[in-house]
Order: sequence, then C-alpha cells, then structure tokens
Amino acid sequence: MGEMTNDAKLILTGREDSIVVENAHGQYFHLTGNLTKGGFIANPDAIQSWHKHTEITPISQLEKEQIMTTIMQQTIHSPFKILFDETFFHEKS
Repeated sequence: MGEMTNDAKLILTGREDSIVVENAHGQYFHLTGNLTKGGFIANPDAIQSWHKHTEITPISQLEKEQIMTTIMQQTIHSPFKILFDETFFHEKS
C-alpha cells in the first residue's frame, strides 16, 4: 500500500458500542462514545494507539487532531455524523 496522505480516507465501521477506525495501512482503533439520533458523539480520549496484529503504534496529539478532523469531514454531509465533544466526557467523570 502507498503512504497515507493527509487527505486519505479512514474506514469507519460501526459496532455495538463503538466505531472501528481503520487507516490505509490496516491499522485500527476503537472509537467509543454515545449513539444519538442522527449520529455519534465520540470520546476523543479513545484515540491513543493504532493496532495491527500484535503491533501497537502510539498516536501523537497532532495525528489525533488530524484523525478527528478527517472523521468529522468524512461524515459532515452524511445523515449519520460523528462529532467529538470533549466537555461531555469530562463532565461524566
């Protein structure tokens, strides 16, 4: 596979209680959050490491911000939007 560029799409797959986010290299992580009518409010703290087989690759703060931006841009025109609300999750703890 080619190198991932800033405009590369992420594969988003819904599960019972999370969304699996996968990049072009087959690395993935589980994005947790709350399902709402018309979307998903994601927990940004869930973005920590890419996983692939037994490999774990930490995600930097810069890459985390790029991932969040890419996910929101990919779903902005969809009837099912994925948004990040950091204050929502900090209030629950």
